[in-house]
Amino acid sequence: MNLGAIGIDSSHLPEFTRRIKEMNDAGNTKCRVTHFWTDGNHDWPNADDVATWKSTAEDLGATQTDSLDEMLDAVEGVLVLAVNGNKHLDLATPSLKRGLPTYVDKPMTCSGDEAKQLLKIATEGNARCYSASSLRFATELETLPRDELGDIVAIDAVGPGELNPSMPGLYHYGVHTIEMVDAIWGPGVKRVSAVEFEDRHLVDLDYHDGRNASLRLERKGAYDFAATVQGTKLTHQFKVDFGPVYTRLVAGMVRFFEGGPAPVELRDIVENVLTMEAGNASIAKDGAWVDVTAID
Repeated sequence: MNLGAIGIDSSHLPEFTRRIKEMNDAGNTKCRVTHFWTDGNHDWPNADDVATWKSTAEDLGATQTDSLDEMLDAVEGVLVLAVNGNKHLDLATPSLKRGLPTYVDKPMTCSGDEAKQLLKIATEGNARCYSASSLRFATELETLPRDELGDIVAIDAVGPGELNPSMPGLYHYGVHTIEMVDAIWGPGVKRVSAVEFEDRHLVDLDYHDGRNASLRLERKGAYDFAATVQGTKLTHQFKVDFGPVYTRLVAGMVRFFEGGPAPVELRDIVENVLTMEAGNASIAKDGAWVDVTAID
């Protein structure tokens, strides 16, 4: 099953291509990343990195096409990997309109309206589509002692808070911790309060059913994701082991391309984008609560 990647300005191009090839070589998937396309406009600041990622993908057997249409004609599935989430709607639309299964890298978009547009295009084109942060696939989320916890009522989560001027506020790296929390207990965010400091963001999520989550996104602390999960019976803490995360992300990806269910519902990812959008609006209002826009 031939897959095509759009965008070469992310390390995910060689990382995903290599892991999918290894699974294919081992007989664990029929998928291979065989083609890629770029419009030549790159948002990663280091051109040497981009050149290395492109060269590595070629060494792994992927061929650059001259046009997006040429790539789409040659593949049965698409990965949108351009690093800038502001471009993802435009880059994903052609494959979705063709009905091709499409994975959109994080953040899915950097606009709530664009996220809802992407959902609409996928639905109208009868195209299977999802997006996900790798943090959704942390082993620690799968092994949460849910029976012992009882009903989960609150989460305190920490993660890196790196900034990127092309994806302001929470979009660039806040997406990871927000999706990690979403993976623990699902959607339903009602409103967001967020405050920005020089070295961190502090984010509070208030849910329609009374749940609450507090996120600390650090720019000076260690590069770690962790959480304290409080249930009605037990409080449980974990720190994410990054070792298996990418491999688990890719395993879910190839199952999706082969016809299996998406690891996460596209509608839930739209809510995550709307949550980040509300958080950014709250930052501009000095932490005032901002309601999360409803999905029509």
